[in-house]
Amino acid sequence: MAPVKKPSHAGKAVVAGGISGAVEICCTYPIEFTKTVLQLSTQKQTAMDVVKNTVRTRGVLGLYKGLDSMVYFATPKAAIRFSGFEAASNAMRAPDGSPMFGAATSFLAGLAAGAIEALFVTTPQETIKIKLIDDQFKTQEGGPRFKGFFHGVKTIVSEEGFAGIYHGLSPTILKVATAQATRFGVYMYIPADYRKTPLGSACSGAFAGGFSVIIFQGLDVIKSRMQGLDAAKYTSSIHCLKELIANEGIMALYKGVGPRMTRVCCEVAITMTLYGEVVKLLDSVWDTTKPPPRQLAHAGSTLIPVRYDTEVAKK
Repeated sequence: MAPVKKPSHAGKAVVAGGISGAVEICCTYPIEFTKTVLQLSTQKQTAMDVVKNTVRTRGVLGLYKGLDSMVYFATPKAAIRFSGFEAASNAMRAPDGSPMFGAATSFLAGLAAGAIEALFVTTPQETIKIKLIDDQFKTQEGGPRFKGFFHGVKTIVSEEGFAGIYHGLSPTILKVATAQATRFGVYMYIPADYRKTPLGSACSGAFAGGFSVIIFQGLDVIKSRMQGLDAAKYTSSIHCLKELIANEGIMALYKGVGPRMTRVCCEVAITMTLYGEVVKLLDSVWDTTKPPPRQLAHAGSTLIPVRYDTEVAKK
């Protein structure tokens, strides 16, 4: 009988990343919905106003409008993010296994992973999600135009072509790449001893996520405006920025910061923790060959702070 081919370490990163992404988005989507509505609105309102108005007019399920677009993309998005980060991190290691660029290695690996994620998954996902949400709140005869995810995608593509689901590509790549670079960079900068337990990993992830929101919230607002139904009135991201500040003031760049801060802190806390735990679980049932000394334990995961050779030395 031919020997069974063992899955690669990269396969674990894809599976663990996909599972963590799918679970996370189902838990946090109402916060994402509220944030997006606030960013698209040109009127002054609070997160609670959005929640109350949505529940009153469309019921509790109204807070999940656009969720299907997120669910369809959440698994591949997280899978690309984590596997991309692991691959980039391992590629930037010196012969002795140490990070080639020191503390900046995680930041650079996150930058690469975020750019790939934005190009292949996040931009079409965000464009479709935002158009579905924006359509729900537009005043038009007969109610919303889009009857669901697939009808919405079909309508957008038939009217605008394939490029219609790639609106805001530049600000999305910039936003996702810098955000993931910051989150991975800050997370890995936190001492390993604080990240060894699920609680410690969750707290570290929440801190890294919150830090990225404070720095890059303006990019997220511009991205949302460039992907909304009124995106045609902006000629570029710079034009959108100028119009936003001129018409709504500088603080408009922080619209939706409250719910986004909450959502991102929860997102990064859940995904970082769940990713590590799923990888450890897979290690117990998914046999792979022993990683070389330069790689970390648990399928070569850079995010799990225990070296394989350290574990062996303790035995």
